[in-house]
Amino acid sequence: MKGFLKALLYRPVSLISVIVLILLYLMMIFAEFIAPYSPGTSFPDKSFHPPAVSWYSSGLGFGPQVQERAVINEITWKYARIKGSSQRVKFFVKGEPYKLWGLIPMERHLFGMEDPDTPVFLMGSDNLGRDLFSRILYGSRISLTIGFIGIAISMTLAITFGGLAGFYGGRVDWLIMRFSEFFILVPGLYLILFLRSILSRGMTSGQSYMVITVILSFVGWPGSARLIRGMVHSIKREDFISNAVLEGIPTLKIIFRQIIPQMSSIIIVSIALGIPGFILGETVLSYLGLGIVDPAVSWGSLINREISTLSNLRNFPWFLIPGLFLLVTTLAFNFLGDLLRDYLDPYHSDKGGLR
Repeated sequence: MKGFLKALLYRPVSLISVIVLILLYLMMIFAEFIAPYSPGTSFPDKSFHPPAVSWYSSGLGFGPQVQERAVINEITWKYARIKGSSQRVKFFVKGEPYKLWGLIPMERHLFGMEDPDTPVFLMGSDNLGRDLFSRILYGSRISLTIGFIGIAISMTLAITFGGLAGFYGGRVDWLIMRFSEFFILVPGLYLILFLRSILSRGMTSGQSYMVITVILSFVGWPGSARLIRGMVHSIKREDFISNAVLEGIPTLKIIFRQIIPQMSSIIIVSIALGIPGFILGETVLSYLGLGIVDPAVSWGSLINREISTLSNLRNFPWFLIPGLFLLVTTLAFNFLGDLLRDYLDPYHSDKGGLR
């Protein structure tokens, strides 16, 4: 652990990535508390409202505050500030009741307004007057977890099939590798779209989430399986594996308890680098309208609903914020994966400097 922390200090970008990921997942865990509103809360007269939090006004001085705005053009949704109408943003303020983690009834939010008719749009609102920041926080629960669930299923398939192919060789190897090549040769995006389109469009949000996760897992396992197959084929020739076979230990137990631990570093790196692929896969499906649908929300569905035309993007640039969250998360995982790849490389003698 100390060596890994030392390696982080030598890699400032990786250190920042780890901090960003920790903050994102903390925000996801405490989304109900941090978000001032639920994802479905709407202010019908505040559609396309720009970010409204400022840090200074002549009346209130310095500090987070909201100055009320009024619509001056309902065609282009232009807003104008109302002079002298600033109100301070309150912390740990009472707001919409909720259940933290679905268990603990609470009313306190990290920040908000005492006047319920004056919303605090930290990152603006959408076409229905819903707070974009709150929706991003709730959407992170799908976008930030689908990668871990998907990679768990994918790596289980890859270890099982790749391990069996490498351990037995011969016809078993040939059949498994030809089966995996079917998924590799078919363009992944088109296969995902085909599998998702033939399923029912009337599924609930939970069903859609699980279906998308399974589809992405089945598309993502072949590449890792080929890598694991090659390593198992090499490790199985070691004496301790031959002894285990002679003792009559079941094949799967040999693969999972004796061979796989020998390649744990490769698997850890594959997991870190594979998670962004699942996040982007869900985003593509949701952007194309085949993923998460209302009332559930994900970063991909936010991009789909808000960035529908170039005029929306030009007039309401804050609709790009979910895409920025997605970009930052993907880059953070990639930088973390690069660090782990170098740190776990047995040929690096200097684990701190990562020469």
